[in-house]
Amino acid sequence: MFKSRSAWFSSSVSQECRTFWIQQGGTIAGWRGADYLFSEDAACADTLRIFESKCFLRDKVTVFHSLFLTTCEGRQSFKSVCIGHYVLPPASVQDEVRHVVGRLIWESEDESSEAECSQDEFTEGDKSRSKCVIQW
Repeated sequence: MFKSRSAWFSSSVSQECRTFWIQQGGTIAGWRGADYLFSEDAACADTLRIFESKCFLRDKVTVFHSLFLTTCEGRQSFKSVCIGHYVLPPASVQDEVRHVVGRLIWESEDESSEAECSQDEFTEGDKSRSKCVIQW
C-alpha cells in the first residue's frame, strides 16, 4: 500500500501505526526528507518543532494525524481515504478550525461519518507542495 513512500512519525504515534506502515511497504525517514509526516498530538515536542520550523511556516510541509493510517488499514486502501481530512493543525489553530468545520475527524465518535474524496480531489491542489506532502 505504501511502497516507495517514506514517513516520519512523532513520538506521539503508536508503534502499531509504524509497524503497519512498514508492513505495507513504507519506509521511515527524517521529517525533512519524508513524504508523509504523522503525529497524534499537535502539542508533542517533536511536532511543535516542525510547526515552528521555516519549512512549515513557508507552507513546505504538512503534518497529518496518524488516524489516517488506521482508516487506510480498515479500508485496506489509501486511495479511498481523503488525506486532507487528516491534516493536523497546530494546537493554537485547532479551535478556529473546529469553529469552521466542527469536530476534527480524529475527534469523531462515529467512524461512519469519516469523509471520503477521490485521489484527484487531494492531489490537484497539493501537487506543488514539497515532497513532505504525498507525491503521486
